[in-house]
Amino acid sequence: MRMEEALKIGNIIKKYNAFNNIINLGSGNVEELNRNKPWVLKHVFNLFEKSKTKILHVDAEDFPGIDIVQDLSQPESLSFCDNLKGSKLFILASVLEHIPKETHAEFLKRIYSKMKSKDGLIITVPYDYPYHADPIDNMYRPSPNELKKLLPLIWLESEILSTGSYLEEFMRLNTLKKIRKLLKPFWILQKPSKWLENHRLFYLFKQYKITIVFGIK
Repeated sequence: MRMEEALKIGNIIKKYNAFNNIINLGSGNVEELNRNKPWVLKHVFNLFEKSKTKILHVDAEDFPGIDIVQDLSQPESLSFCDNLKGSKLFILASVLEHIPKETHAEFLKRIYSKMKSKDGLIITVPYDYPYHADPIDNMYRPSPNELKKLLPLIWLESEILSTGSYLEEFMRLNTLKKIRKLLKPFWILQKPSKWLENHRLFYLFKQYKITIVFGIK
């Protein structure tokens, strides 16, 4: 999650602050996220530091900081929601591009089925962004309107965010790594997936863009 993305999610949460449970789906390694991207903790999850809101980080892998280990591809993967009291906000941040496209409809249908009246859903996905496998990148790059067509929610927020460029990351590299990054596209013996990662260089002077939508049932 990029800083601008975290700021937008945080602003949405503050604007519609009426949720008892925050369910962060496909959260990954939470401790690593807090260490490498401290702005996520600062602008999103620290908002609930002094409240009684319950935060649940959910992932298929038992990473540090995960509250519920659950393979979200399974039909009953969200059954834990039945035991939660009060309103829910589901956060699906940068997940859909990392799971097969053919599973999107069923996955979102399961989330929708666990939403009650006034429960919320935030979805973020790349809009104009380089290939980044984790473990795959299906190159799903929808507009806000395309995302909103996926579920019959009351959509309250939708935007394409500009979230900086690769230049910021590139300038933090040492000289040797910079040279390697620039020469890597010309190495012909690399795997196709590795070659695709070189597309990040196109974003040295081009903004990354993220689609974000928020709706309630």
